[in-house]
Amino acid sequence: MTAIDKLIQTADNEVGYLEKSSNSQLDDKTANAGMNNYTKYWRDIKNEYQGQPWCAVFVTWCFTKTFGVDKAHQLLKHYPYVYCPTMSGLFKLYANPKRGDIVIFNHNGVFTHTGIVTGVDGDYFTTVEGNTSAGSAVVANGGGVCRKEYYISNLTGTKFCRPDYETAESEEEIMSKEYTELKAEIAKLQADVNKLNSKMIYNYVDDNMPEWARPTVQKMMDKGFLKGDENGCLGLTDELLRVFVINDRAGVYENRWDGKSE
Repeated sequence: MTAIDKLIQTADNEVGYLEKSSNSQLDDKTANAGMNNYTKYWRDIKNEYQGQPWCAVFVTWCFTKTFGVDKAHQLLKHYPYVYCPTMSGLFKLYANPKRGDIVIFNHNGVFTHTGIVTGVDGDYFTTVEGNTSAGSAVVANGGGVCRKEYYISNLTGTKFCRPDYETAESEEEIMSKEYTELKAEIAKLQADVNKLNSKMIYNYVDDNMPEWARPTVQKMMDKGFLKGDENGCLGLTDELLRVFVINDRAGVYENRWDGKSE
């Protein structure tokens, strides 16, 4: 999923939420419904503003829920976004929307309402908005979170703000790459552990030990070069056996090493 996809998914999940008549049952979508502007969005973003119109803080909440406070601050160019006209002074304003834009609706020369653009098809676009109501008209102080649809040609003065989602995308890609690399490193370490655990250990000069190594190991034990642990276990690996045999063939373990004259 792209950053825009994730943002829109967050907003879509809130459709059907109704503002509350009091500061109670704020997390329930429909309980305690009323027209007093009490919402979980104010509680989570700026609780002291509880009871105020909440279309802009809904947008802030969606960005924060999706990206975290620091990234939401960067994407919105301030934090929290709670007053519609603020956006017009921070963003380049576009006359035509793209998916993921923040729409600021104009009424009599003032930006009075906002939402998140979820789809565009020519002159037609869809949104998810807070503090609105269903229908084709712009409702700047409704009672809930709704999906809305409009025609740009019918909205004189309405503009669209375009957050730089590439910053969110690049960080997510880096995190994904790091996660993939970490998984690969863990898999390699596990393979190494499994390889070590699967190695044959030779504790005695018996039928378990390769026949080609037994004379050398016995010679080393007879000369006192090799001793087992307190239980008599030698703890030899294939690699050690090979080294011992090579040394033996090179004469390393002949009499001159045990103090005897040649």
